Amino acid sequence: MAWEVALVVLLLVLTVLVILLIPTVVSFYRTLGKLSKTLDELNRELPEILQNIGEITDQTSRASRTLTGVVDNIAEFEQKVSDEIKEPALEVVATLGGLFSGIQAFLTYFIRKRK
Repeated sequence: MAWEVALVVLLLVLTVLVILLIPTVVSFYRTLGKLSKTLDELNRELPEILQNIGEITDQTSRASRTLTGVVDNIAEFEQKVSDEIKEPALEVVATLGGLFSGIQAFLTYFIRKRK
């Protein structure tokens, strides 16, 4: 008799559990349906997305090569300008330095002679 009561209680608990799980199973089934629709849509649109990514990659690569060429040209131009300006500028600085040293020596000598 105790086993029969335990079996009846166990069956009632399982029945309640199944009844409580029905909404969860229905919700899971609906979610799977939505997921299936989403995957189908993604499969339809994926080739176009990949084509767009390929075009963007090509354009970016071309722009990068062009930019690299421009940067190289600018660096070369800067080097030429630097080479052309550096030597004359250093000569001017050396000349001015010598001139100022001469003026300083003259003024120092002139001031000492007055004393």
